[in-house]
Amino acid sequence: MDEDMISLDPIEFQFEEEAYKDRIDFYQRKTRLTEAIQTGTGQLNGIPLAIGVMDFQFMGGGEYGIRSR
Repeated sequence: MDEDMISLDPIEFQFEEEAYKDRIDFYQRKTRLTEAIQTGTGQLNGIPLAIGVMDFQFMGGGEYGIRSR
């Protein structure tokens, strides 16, 4: 559903001694995911539904810097 979603760092957030963008890059390589949340749509017994699942192996936290390409 949101396969073009990527994390950004519009305010150049620093996490301890490491830039947030560096953490994003690390977790993208480690997990092969572009973002912590995976979303999709489908049907269950004919009922339309949408689902979002956070994968905390990526990185948990605020989602302030996301955009679709």
